[in-house]
Amino acid sequence: MGKNFKIAIVGSGPAGLSAAARAARRGVSHILLERSSHIATTLHRFQKGKAVMAAPDNLPLRSDIGFRMGSREEILDIWSRHVQDGVNLRLNAEVSGVSGSRGNFSLSLSDGATVSAETLVLAIGLQGNINRLTVPGAESPLIQYQLDDPDEYHGETIVVIGAGDAAIENAIALAQQNTVIMVNRAAEFARAKQGNLDLVTKAIAAGRIECYFSAVPVAVDPDSITLRTGDGEARIRCDRVIARLGASPPRRFVESCGVIFPSPDPTALPEVSASYETNVSGLYIVGALGGYPLIKQALNQGYEVVEHILGHKVRPVDEPVLREKFAQLGDVDVDAMIARIRQNIPLFLNLNTLLLRELLLDSTIHLLDPDAVVFRRNDYTNSFFTIVDGAVDIQIDPENPAQVITLGAGEYFGEMGLISGRRRTATVIVRNRCLLIETSRRSMLKLRASAH
Repeated sequence: MGKNFKIAIVGSGPAGLSAAARAARRGVSHILLERSSHIATTLHRFQKGKAVMAAPDNLPLRSDIGFRMGSREEILDIWSRHVQDGVNLRLNAEVSGVSGSRGNFSLSLSDGATVSAETLVLAIGLQGNINRLTVPGAESPLIQYQLDDPDEYHGETIVVIGAGDAAIENAIALAQQNTVIMVNRAAEFARAKQGNLDLVTKAIAAGRIECYFSAVPVAVDPDSITLRTGDGEARIRCDRVIARLGASPPRRFVESCGVIFPSPDPTALPEVSASYETNVSGLYIVGALGGYPLIKQALNQGYEVVEHILGHKVRPVDEPVLREKFAQLGDVDVDAMIARIRQNIPLFLNLNTLLLRELLLDSTIHLLDPDAVVFRRNDYTNSFFTIVDGAVDIQIDPENPAQVITLGAGEYFGEMGLISGRRRTATVIVRNRCLLIETSRRSMLKLRASAH
């Protein structure tokens, strides 16, 4: 293209759009490359009329791109108007290869063109790598992986596979005029937002939706799908199957750019610094690929990454919230505290930094003195505890409080609470002054589900 840009941005989802808008506002030479014929492909794939939530509620919006709770169509309209305000956007520009590092990146496009840039921001998301069924018959036309408009279907029997927000929203919308059967491989909807969890729970209880829990597909035929359940196989005749199985990182492409992943797990996310820089100097990753799939988070990251590239120190937008969580420890440095937590707790050692921050946002920090009771035997609480510093005694014999198991820094307890409906099986008392992280059951189940 004959020009060397200060910043090349790949992907026009919320993170990419926000980065481009910030570069435009700063007057920085940039180019936003999008392989589709329109911006925000993931949002375009949302079902028609879908309400888009502006979560998390406790985080402000930093981006130059506007965003508020609204319908899919309203958000797309807002973003389309923002793009016209100085953003250098090129559509139908698929990046096929990347080479170089800070100061001399070269991006090869599928049409044979090349783009040169000093720095590179990958904001490509995950939706180009949708997970698909791998069972016999998986290529059947009975199966689809997206729902554009639920009003197109009437009087059908439709099987929706999945337990996340997309699956629930599809099922709820389709159930208005169809027979809907959901398939959840787990025993509950661990990954769903609370609002969606409430909706689907009520719909199942009222008989508007049928759900097979702890079930997985094993075969697809032209007019049916067969599941393996706890009670044996079940064959369901249906008109269509909508599989909402999530997506995986585009690992092959990202690794070809020189980025290292922390583990061979196919769901692993690349490690990035607090400024979103990877191990490749000058190459940054923001948005869902970096571990933050929510729109507001991605928009904030797009803003922040450009400020970091320009050498302007900007603290993560979640820092005031995290600092408040650590307030009882005194005036602590948030980054240092997170590093300490990671170092002391092996369970979190391989967790992407951004995911760890998100987990801490959903957790409560406790600084407890000796003899404090964390919880008592037969309590109905169900949160999960990790020990950063200090030690606790677990009283394993209710008749003999002196018989204890001592756990120290790096260990955890309360895992039985992750089983639905289970009371606490022991009393836990602080032995030495203790710094604990208490994480809700839903957050832990969500984290566990994201690792599969």
